Amino acid sequence: MGERVTASAPGVSVVIPVRNEEGNLAALSQRLVAVLTAMNVSFEIVFVTDLNTDGTVDALRRLHAAEPRVKAVKLSNAFGHHMAVVAGLDAARGAAVVVMDGDLQDLPEDIPKLHARLLEGFDLVYAVKQRKNESAWRNFLSRTFVRVLNRLSDRPVEFNTSMFRIMSRRAADALRMFRETDQSLTGLAALVGLPTSRVLVTSGVRGAGTTNFGLRRQVNFAISFLLAFSTRPLRMISFAGFTISALSFAYLVYVLLRWASGSVPVQGWASVAGLVSLLGGMQLLALGVIGEYVARTFIESKRRPLYIVEETMGDVAQPRAG
Repeated sequence: MGERVTASAPGVSVVIPVRNEEGNLAALSQRLVAVLTAMNVSFEIVFVTDLNTDGTVDALRRLHAAEPRVKAVKLSNAFGHHMAVVAGLDAARGAAVVVMDGDLQDLPEDIPKLHARLLEGFDLVYAVKQRKNESAWRNFLSRTFVRVLNRLSDRPVEFNTSMFRIMSRRAADALRMFRETDQSLTGLAALVGLPTSRVLVTSGVRGAGTTNFGLRRQVNFAISFLLAFSTRPLRMISFAGFTISALSFAYLVYVLLRWASGSVPVQGWASVAGLVSLLGGMQLLALGVIGEYVARTFIESKRRPLYIVEETMGDVAQPRAG
């Protein structure tokens, strides 16, 4: 996959997934062009979008017409945030690739810090935000999710890390080798295992619009990340089943001994109903967890395309969906 780096390839590609970010695109593009020009490197900015309810696509066309180094890939359907990043990685031609969000919370002015660390010999440098400009409630939820993930997942997650990172062409091509339908690029980047570093950055403030990453999507992301990188939930079910079976056997022995002694007490309906409800709930929970793994296996077995490109703006590497 490294053949895309040619003499005409830019030094840095910036990949930005956007949806309903019309109000932020002009300012973000202007700041990116200024920062990358000051770095004295050749560059391209690749926006990736899909379905929007505002004028995001028209805004991207205007930006590309005014500045050819601003490019875009329009996907035909809502394939998801991480799939948009995958499409951007496939389209990017640069020797180094930056991935960032398009809501101005990732500051373009921090790219030189990431790039300088990359030049020290690292293949992946990710940004750690010193403080997120989020509400106390959202920060609490994020910390809680991270703690739960670190308890259950085989891959540790650091709080305040984000999609904002830079990677060498070798690391970008390594990530492109993973063609999973339900991807978590932050986890896959750790799985690649190439030399990695981090840089402290400042969190910006959303310029316009509202977040596309609400509570429901946070929960879905946590579940997807856990199921993609850990089998501990299945082990926990096995352990719970073994424990309950052992306790049930011990209780059976106790009942038989009471029966042998002729002093079997009359069992109350409340205790029986409580035990039946508890065991029934645990069985349904176990089936639900197993069903999530089976569902993901079923989806992966279909080998559907990860995304479909509807339109490209500018000279980008030919995206591939498989």
